[in-house]
Order: sequence, then structure tokens, then C-alpha cells
Amino acid sequence: FGSRRASLGLSPPRAPRVHRFAASSPALEPDFAAMAKSKNHTGHNQVYKNHRNGIKRTRRPKKMSMQGMNCKFVRNQAYAKRGMRCTAEEKATRLAAQKEAQKK
Repeated sequence: FGSRRASLGLSPPRAPRVHRFAASSPALEPDFAAMAKSKNHTGHNQVYKNHRNGIKRTRRPKKMSMQGMNCKFVRNQAYAKRGMRCTAEEKATRLAAQKEAQKK
């Protein structure tokens, strides 16, 4: 190689690379190009596994969420519930007054 490249500590020039599968001969073509993937998914054992512990219903919430409700309504509802609290005697008097009002 040239004296200038040697003085700079460079390696000799390389020959151009030739791709392994560049030949047009069918014997040199790779096998994986012709074959397609056959199985992408299978649910073979899944049903058995799912039924081992049984398929259960979802748990229903005990109390409905107030998230997304009108906050003015939610606040008023809380005040209304608090106002309806009373003792047994008060409840009896309220019931009696209600019955009287219904008679009229």
C-alpha cells in the first residue's frame, strides 16, 4: 500500500464487500425467505386453566360512587340525609303528622 497510508498508521485498503445472498442462483437463496410463519396464536389450554378455579362474577360495589355527579346535588343530598336523622319518638310523631295530613 501507499507510503502515505503506512506513515499515518492506516491499514491497507479493503476489497469491496459482497453480500452472501447476492447471487441469483436458487441454491444460494436462504430457506427462511420461502417459509411463512404458520401459527400466530392458540388458545389451547386456556379454557381448562380458566375453569380450574371457576369463572366468578364480578363483585358489585356496596355503595355507588359519587364521582362524576353534580357536586351541588351531592352536597345537598348529604345535608338532606343528615336532616332526616331522628330518634324513635320523633319518627312516631312525624308519622302521625303525616297520617293526619293525608286524611285532609
